This record gives sequence, structure tokens and C-alpha cells, in this order.
Amino acid sequence: MQLIPSGPIQLSVLPFGSLFVWHNWDTQRFRGTFAGIVNDVRYDLAPRSWDGWEAVFTFNNFIAPLGRSEYVEGQRIQDVEIQWNYVYAGLGIGYRKVLPPGHQDNALEISLTYEPGYRWFQRTKHTAPGFILPSDTYEGRVHLRLRTDMLDRNLMELPHRGFSFGGDVLYGQRAHWQNWGGVAFDAPDFRSEKNYLAGSVYGVAAAGVPFVANERHRLIWSAYGGLGKDLDRFSAFRLPGRPIGYEWEALSLPMMPGVAFTELFPRRYGIIDLTYRYEALFFLYPYIRGTYGIVEQPRFADNGTIKMKMDSLPAVGSGIISGAPWRSQIELNYSYNFGVFRSSDSGPKRGGHGIFISWSKEF
Repeated sequence: MQLIPSGPIQLSVLPFGSLFVWHNWDTQRFRGTFAGIVNDVRYDLAPRSWDGWEAVFTFNNFIAPLGRSEYVEGQRIQDVEIQWNYVYAGLGIGYRKVLPPGHQDNALEISLTYEPGYRWFQRTKHTAPGFILPSDTYEGRVHLRLRTDMLDRNLMELPHRGFSFGGDVLYGQRAHWQNWGGVAFDAPDFRSEKNYLAGSVYGVAAAGVPFVANERHRLIWSAYGGLGKDLDRFSAFRLPGRPIGYEWEALSLPMMPGVAFTELFPRRYGIIDLTYRYEALFFLYPYIRGTYGIVEQPRFADNGTIKMKMDSLPAVGSGIISGAPWRSQIELNYSYNFGVFRSSDSGPKRGGHGIFISWSKEF
């Protein structure tokens, strides 16, 4: 559950959940996150005779009968609300090599896939009459993906020492894409948006505190960046990409504390993060975190129009991760973001709170 007091309508209280499946056989792997309306699946087939090379199959979708608005300075722009859904499959080649310390997530993995997909759109009762609906379209994507993980994780699966890094490059091409929008935001350059390019990188490192020999004290550093060309509302990055997550694929998705899930849709961003974590007990880990981001976000101009602008989003927060009965884990977190806009009696103001509560159970 993510709670954003005075945050965007529809996103201020957001429950979410999924079933996570990760099976690593000797010659094949399956990783899936299933949440009904949104699912993400990857299957790798790697016979021993292929010497590290593998066939890669992917599937991901978002299908929900719900309108999705955009938010500017924390305010819902209801006139641009539409239903937009997608489904993609993928097929390609990859290479994988196990890395030290040799645990489940420790590997170098690179793949190149082609992902045929389809996007479709529908108006809602809130969509402005003058809003031009985007074209339903076939969309094919070429996806280059790199994951490198040499993190040693503790009993609670938290990074203890080592590093992880990687990135993604996506090139997409739409078969049918015509003029759309025309309300609130500037008219899009639909001819350029027909083909788009997006690249993102990340890095995570964990180590001890300098000059402190005790292993209970840990520092975790992370950095994220993204840059795109000819991106629109539907192909742009979405921040934050996750509320929590420490396994190797979840680590590739950026966090921005105090911001509602997928609230921002930048074409470029950079985020750095430093966390101090202490092992109070073998199952109890309090932590504090500082984050600084430079993120493109929509802002109201003096004449009332909406313009995309790079702006800073510094944040601080703290939390606690604890083991719980029935092979489960609980995380509680509070953050305050000094740069995000939130509602107040006198209008939008800078600064907003963010809270999330997470419970996960292993079957």
C-alpha cells in the first residue's frame, strides 16, 4: 500500500500486489510477476551444448478498464483521461554467465529481442470532447537488455556487499500513428513519435561504512538515468518505477521517494540515492535514505499552458525491514520529497509526504 497525503487524486491511496515466480533450472529459467491487469514474464532456454547462449521469450501487458489521467504539479488533468492498454510478446537471443558469489541472482546476462505488440485506446466519461484519441496500432520494439549482478545478499535478501549494474535500450516503431491530443498539453509531434528511442542505465553498490569494522553497518548507493528521443505520453519513462524491490530485475527500476507510483512521465531523468542500514537483529533492519533527482516534469507556465521542464526532487526518508511470522517480511517506509508539488488550502505547494507499507510471503 502506497499513501501520498494530499497527493494526486486516484493515486493518493494505491494498493498493489503480485505473485512473483522465479525458478532457475539447470538449462532453463522462468521469471514472472503476475498481477492480473499487469503481467511480466520471461523464459530463457539454454541447453548445455549452447555454451552460455540461450533463446529468450518474453511477455508483458497492461489491460485495465480504467481511465488514466496525467498530473501537473500534483493536479489531475482530467480532460486528457483515456483508457490505454497494451500487450507485447518477445523473441530473441541472449547470453548468460554465472558470476561470483554464485547465488540465484548473480550473473551477467545480455539479450536482444524483438517485441511485437499492440496498443489500443478508448475514451472515458472524463475525456474532453476536443481531445483527439490516439490511433490503435501495431507497435514493434527492438530491446537490448543488460543485467550484471555481483551482490551478496543477506538472510533478508537485502544487498550486503558487491554491485549490480545494467541498462535497457528500446527502439519502437508504430504502424499507424496519427494526430492525437490537442487539450491542455502542447500538440504532439505525431510524425516523429511514430518511431522512438529510449535508453536507461542503473547501478547499485553495497559496502560497509568507512572506518567502521562492524558488518552490521552498511551503505547502499544507487544511481539511475534515462534519456529518450521522440517519446510521448505512452512511450516515456514512468517514475517512480517501483515502490520497493531488491532482486536483480527489480533493482533496474528507479525509485523516487514521496512521488506517487508512475506519477511522472519524463523523457530524461537522473537520480542518485544513498542509504545507511543497520542490522539491529538478524531479522530487523532500520535504515535512513537520502535521494536527489533531476527529472523532467510538466509545469504550469505563466499563461496557463503546460510545459515540460527539468526540475530537482531532493528527498529524505527512513524505514524498517523486519522478518515476520509464516516466512514473511514487512517493510514500513516514510519519505518527504522537498521538490514535488502537493495540494494545500492556498493552492499547490512544494513538498510532500510519502508512506508505503509492504508485506511479502514466501510459499
